[in-house]
Amino acid sequence: MSDTFVLVHGAWHGAWCWAGVGRHLEEGGDRVFAVDLPSHGANKFNRAKVNLDVYVDSVAKFIEERDLKSVVIAGHSMGGLVISGVAQKIPKRLKRVVFVSAMVMLDGERPIDLSRPELKALGDVAASRPDRSMPIEVMEPRFRAAFIQDASKDLQDFVISALTPQPIAPLADPVPMKEFYQLDIPTSYVICEGDISMMPNFMWHPHFTSRLKNPTTRSIKSGHEVMFTKPVECAGALRELARG
Repeated sequence: MSDTFVLVHGAWHGAWCWAGVGRHLEEGGDRVFAVDLPSHGANKFNRAKVNLDVYVDSVAKFIEERDLKSVVIAGHSMGGLVISGVAQKIPKRLKRVVFVSAMVMLDGERPIDLSRPELKALGDVAASRPDRSMPIEVMEPRFRAAFIQDASKDLQDFVISALTPQPIAPLADPVPMKEFYQLDIPTSYVICEGDISMMPNFMWHPHFTSRLKNPTTRSIKSGHEVMFTKPVECAGALRELARG
């Protein structure tokens, strides 16, 4: 039995972050598509014009153009905003929605309002830049200490060198979720047990998992950047959840 996965990255990242996870899924016979959100990776969309709708529309279009069906869509971190939007837009094409240490919002909630002071300060920086984006350099010390703290310095250096500025609008826009909570699509959550990136505000689990309706879950002993630190375990969790 094989599944079709569409993998959606989080803030500052690109499709490249799923390389290890995707390889392990494909070795098991699954089809894998990792997408670059607009203005990330190879997608050269104007950062100043990005908002959450642009993200959602791009992924929905990606799936529709390839006529993908029974899709297991998985999103990491900020990618949770996107996959919940895609689920509302093209529900009949999805088999399951999987949040990988990802945001699950209430209707009308703004991600930036949940954020630590550092990210809110980055929002002010973004507002002053022509491309309205947040550079990773401003939060690099915290990224090393609380997002990818369980990786070697060499791996941290590699990841940070590949990150690109994050447009602020998708994190400042109110997230529409009313229709998402009315859908019958099964949901799942990959819990990263060592994810301290939002402390002391809250832990990703149970803060976000508690908002889903009877989700299936898998836990991994990992920090937030599980795709890099535990790619085999992440792929295994996605495969198990897809077939659960």
